[in-house]
Amino acid sequence: MAQRVQEFILFLLMLVITFLVFVQVLLRYVFKAPLMGIEEMLLFPTVWLYMLGAANASIQRTQIVCRVLEVFVKNRLKSIYLIRTAASFLSFGVALWLDYWAYDYLKYALRVPRVSSSLYIPLIYAEIALFIAMILITVYTLIEGFYNLGQFHKAPAYVADAPIELEP
Repeated sequence: MAQRVQEFILFLLMLVITFLVFVQVLLRYVFKAPLMGIEEMLLFPTVWLYMLGAANASIQRTQIVCRVLEVFVKNRLKSIYLIRTAASFLSFGVALWLDYWAYDYLKYALRVPRVSSSLYIPLIYAEIALFIAMILITVYTLIEGFYNLGQFHKAPAYVADAPIELEP
């Protein structure tokens, strides 16, 4: 359910960004009358798209990973899931540390209100995206850690020479 809501919000953000860019191009190059401030308005949905996109990659497990150690433990499914579990919980620890920094930045952003240069839109609307995305990424990383731990407990210790089919 949460993933569907997140994907719908991402879809809406992509539509808004596309619309704003289309309007800017139309006004600037067709009507020769650029509208000041569209670039400024693009900042907000773009930041949210980037941050929620990172959280979405985390929940779908499509983020960039480097699984070099798994190459050295061929045919040992339990060892592979042990490595993935350790990596997930280590990532969770790093995410908690980044949550602390995101929270500290949010406190600063609330204490020192800033606005955009020409439209005077409060920048907190973009700055809060970092904190929300980091919380989501942390939760999704913890879920992935427990998923990998469950796979570790279910996996056989050794698989014959057949290729191993692993879930991401």
